[in-house]
Order: sequence, then C-alpha cells, then structure tokens
Amino acid sequence: MLTRYTYLLLGLFAASPAASDPVELSTFVALPRPAPTVEIPYGPASSQGIDVFLPDGPGPHPVAILIHGGCWRDLPGAGREQLRHLGPQLTQHSIAVWSVGYRRADEPGGGYPGTFQDVAEAVDRVQSEAARYRLDLSRTVLVGHSAGGHLALWAAARRHLSGTSAIYKSAPFVPGHVISLAGIGDLKGFARFVPTICGPGIIERLTTRVSGSGDAFAEVSPVALPAPDAEIVMVSGVLDRLVPPYVAFDYARP
Repeated sequence: MLTRYTYLLLGLFAASPAASDPVELSTFVALPRPAPTVEIPYGPASSQGIDVFLPDGPGPHPVAILIHGGCWRDLPGAGREQLRHLGPQLTQHSIAVWSVGYRRADEPGGGYPGTFQDVAEAVDRVQSEAARYRLDLSRTVLVGHSAGGHLALWAAARRHLSGTSAIYKSAPFVPGHVISLAGIGDLKGFARFVPTICGPGIIERLTTRVSGSGDAFAEVSPVALPAPDAEIVMVSGVLDRLVPPYVAFDYARP
C-alpha cells in the first residue's frame, strides 16, 4: 500500500501532464544546485560520495535515497550534482535526502563489479549513519532516474544474489518503497538500444564476463532477480523517446 510519504514524492518527482509541461534540457541545466548539508566520501574517486540534505527539526526524518542517471557514463554534470536542486524541495517537506554517487561504467574501476559495489556501499551506508543524522529508516524511498532507475531496482533486489557473486553484500539495506523514473528493469531486453543512446561499450562494461551458456545479465538485470521486498512504482513519460513507457511494462509484467 502506498504511503502518504510516497505519494508526496511522486508528486514532487513526476507531476501529472495536466500540472506540468515538458521541461527543456536547457531549463533543467540552469536550475540552481545548492551545496548539500554534508558530503560523505566512501572511496578515493570523486564520484564515490554521498550528498546529504537535512531538514530543520529534531527528526527522525523520513529518507529519500536518490540515484542519479546519465547513461552509466562519466558525462559533464551527470554525477550526483545533477540532483542537488531536489535537496531543498524535499527538505522543506521534512524529508532527508541521501543522494549517492558511484563510479560510472567508463570511469576507472567502474562497470562490473565496481559500479554495483559502489551503489551497494553508498546505499548501505545509510544504516550506519542513521543515528548521527537523525534518519528514520522505517520510512525510506529509493528513487532512481534512467540509469539510476535501473540501479535502484537492482539495489532493492540484490539481497537475492548468490553469496559467491562479486557484487553480493551481506545484510543489505532494503528500502520500503522504490520509485523508478524512466528506469530500465530488463537490462538484457534493452541492451540493443544502449549503444545508440549512450554510446558503444557501456553494456559490455556493465555485464559479467561469462563463458559457455552463462547469462552475462543474470546478476545485473533487475528482472533476472526475484522481486524486491519493497513496493515498486514505475514512472514513464509518454513523450520519452529514449526510455518509452513499454520499458516499464517489460519489467512489471509477469
């Protein structure tokens, strides 16, 4: 059952067509992006960091865990800074923001397994920092956009990975809800479009190297894993030419 908190996030992240016109990329790029309350590094790369925006008041605060998109690539302005404009919008509703960065597929150490290890580490870090920042982990929503939508769906399902996997992590954090904005749940089915949209070599860097009849997508495509123990909302734009609504149906249908 969707909570009032989740409905609020849906309203903030995905306004209905009747309430909002499409936003031009130039308008989005020009939005002010204030510095976070705290930045938490969890690795040596500049992309291995977490932006934390905290509301006023004693808390404990519900938490929106954000994962940015950007074609899994190290593109200008496509790191966690692209979501900093959301910090004040959410904190004014008494929601804390935990926005994770990660090494992209074309960064040193990124791809498989590094990108997935980073997302797991950054999401799980919320557990050890909850008391310090007065976070209510019983009220959490994991939100990802585009490539981040894929990673959010994966992060919510990763506890089903085999313990022998390079991207397995014991005692993973399980969010209460997941919102995937133009996210790719069936990475294998969508893989043929990635070179055109994101450039060559990205899918190859994100997938495992297998031989024989092994499936290179088995650990990294959310649809290949058992369903997460979280309520999932898939959001698509009817005018989205890159990740159209059928991509969400490919993940959601039995």
